[in-house]
Amino acid sequence: MNDNKTAQILKYVFVVITVVELASHAFGWKFLNEFTKPLLMPVLLVYLRKGMKVPVNLSFIFAVFALVFSWFGDVALMYVHKREWFFLLGLGAFAVAQSLYFFSFKHAKTSGGDDNFTPFQHVLNVFPFAVFAIGLLWTLWPSLGGLKLPVTVYASLIVTMALGAIYRNGRTSTESFNQVVFGAILFILSDSLIAINKFYAPMENASIWIMSTYILAQWNIINGLQKHYNNQL
Repeated sequence: MNDNKTAQILKYVFVVITVVELASHAFGWKFLNEFTKPLLMPVLLVYLRKGMKVPVNLSFIFAVFALVFSWFGDVALMYVHKREWFFLLGLGAFAVAQSLYFFSFKHAKTSGGDDNFTPFQHVLNVFPFAVFAIGLLWTLWPSLGGLKLPVTVYASLIVTMALGAIYRNGRTSTESFNQVVFGAILFILSDSLIAINKFYAPMENASIWIMSTYILAQWNIINGLQKHYNNQL
């Protein structure tokens, strides 16, 4: 079986796992969730590799490790109900993943500097993310307790990751750019829902919203990167 066909099969496998994962949250099938959630990132990783038509590159390596640390974060957050420190472990794993994605995006663009952006464009790029992050932290601040510093650091890292996606504009294909940016924004949304649900106000069906936005985030980022790699043929 060639790699293209394998990638297509893995795409459908990922979709099936996603559906079962979301169903496990909707119907409270915890035993099933413990099986499906740890499968998501490994399947996505193999899908990324099998769908590549070019040799391994530095951006791909960073993306692989971002998925690995995302997997560690996924598993850690599954057991927060048993030990609260698993939340910090998961937060740390995802902090590393965001940093790795930033460097993956940095290397997944054509050569050239970022000096084609005017100061006003830099402000337009940074301003909405900064306002959102500051507003969310301001809202959560009274409830964060001893987690103020790690949550602030994480918020800074995920905004930096999203800006790494934004600064690929004009230096990759439109399709790749749009998918990676969309994925980065969904990642921010998913993590914001986690923070709001945990520190501000519990939400109805929170796990479904959190996981659906998270899975879509990872899917779009990986597919966007894969498109960039394959466009380099």
